[in-house]
Amino acid sequence: MNRKLLDPFEPEYPEAIEACLDDEYAVKCAFSHNGELLATSRSDGFCYIWDMDTLNVMRKLSHSDTALAGLSWSRSGRYILTYDEAGVCVVWDLQTQTIRVRVEFGSAIACARMHPRNNAQFVVCPVREAPSLVTIGKGESAEPMIQQIRISAESVDQNTKAASGTCCCFGKKGVYAFFGTSKGAIYAVHTATLEVTCSAKLSSSAVNTVARNPRGSDIVTSSSDRILRVCEVYLPGQETRRKVVAAGTPPSITVITKIQDIVNRVHWAQALFSSSGDYIVSGIQHKAEHNIYIWDKLSGSLVKMLTGPNELLEDCAVHPLRAIYASVSTFGIIYMWTRVPQQNWNAFAPGFRELEENIDYTESEDIFDRRIVQENGGTVDCVLERILQDAHAVAGADETEMDIDVDITDNDPLFSDSDSQSEDDGFVIPVRVECDDKLSPTAVLSELEVQQPLTNNEPTESGQTITE
Repeated sequence: MNRKLLDPFEPEYPEAIEACLDDEYAVKCAFSHNGELLATSRSDGFCYIWDMDTLNVMRKLSHSDTALAGLSWSRSGRYILTYDEAGVCVVWDLQTQTIRVRVEFGSAIACARMHPRNNAQFVVCPVREAPSLVTIGKGESAEPMIQQIRISAESVDQNTKAASGTCCCFGKKGVYAFFGTSKGAIYAVHTATLEVTCSAKLSSSAVNTVARNPRGSDIVTSSSDRILRVCEVYLPGQETRRKVVAAGTPPSITVITKIQDIVNRVHWAQALFSSSGDYIVSGIQHKAEHNIYIWDKLSGSLVKMLTGPNELLEDCAVHPLRAIYASVSTFGIIYMWTRVPQQNWNAFAPGFRELEENIDYTESEDIFDRRIVQENGGTVDCVLERILQDAHAVAGADETEMDIDVDITDNDPLFSDSDSQSEDDGFVIPVRVECDDKLSPTAVLSELEVQQPLTNNEPTESGQTITE
């Protein structure tokens, strides 16, 4: 599809379910950084990698026999982090389909996220341990370095005497990491010094999820009190959409919007930002409803409600570039939400006129004549006029001819990643052709040799020749 034909004023949220992916044991899902792949974590210990173009499974990663609790993509899309309820974190290399590193903790993993810029780092929030920053060694035999992060004494577990976190996420550039606790607080930790830069008490209920804005510096949290909170984060030297934070401004986390369902008081499965960062997307966990709500980030007003089948919603994910959502039901079915784009043909051809209904076209009498008589009595040779126009066009092209540099590409700012300062080398999963043993070249050639008929004058085993 030509992106220049799309309507720039089209809404940035989907309308209906377009496709269904039958994944029997799917629990969580997440899009890759460029949106070309979709990963699902399953309750049987496997992780499936889906291709968004063909909607087929490209990789099947066997983590363990324990149910997976979630997953996280690296920036390049080559590595993916999977973690289970037994406290095991595994980083996979999709190019070789091998395990890059395996780290075990003493308790179940509540949340884990890959660094947005460094593929060798990720943060982990064990249930009964302090959050940790894991750095993968460069060598194959190098052990990973695990650094514990002390966030606060308010969320200290009485058994382990360690401050634990319930959820985590990295900032825009990975300089800061945000942690939510069971006491309803949110902490911003500098990843280089592992010190708490600022914190805020959101409520007395536990913070279940936290996610950052891909186009800004704000974050959104969902708590056990069934309220979604959009928080503006002010950190030293950090640019926001509203203003540039001065160097002397103290860091702070401020709640700017609160969102809740006052009537039904439903629990939220997930809280995310849209691809543009202007909307808040969340799915509900209420009875047998599969609904996704979309609110305006600043005003908190409900913009759209997507109604699905009568199945409980487990998780949802937002495409990073397009208006595509993915939701997982309690039966393991992945629903792809999207909208049919309306193409603007006037942008492609300015003289093109769209017709709402068919009209009768009246053909003029001299449309196929070579010579046309004008109003002043003169005649015009159409063929000669067309030849002269082509000659002038060629002459003008020769005068303005210039060398074209094919090594430089111009990225569309609408579909480019504003989250980056430098472009990463695009990673594409290598395609593996699985050929059946019966269809292998050697098997086919041997079968043809056996089935080859006897030709004329070909001697048989008894020495006789067959003639027609």
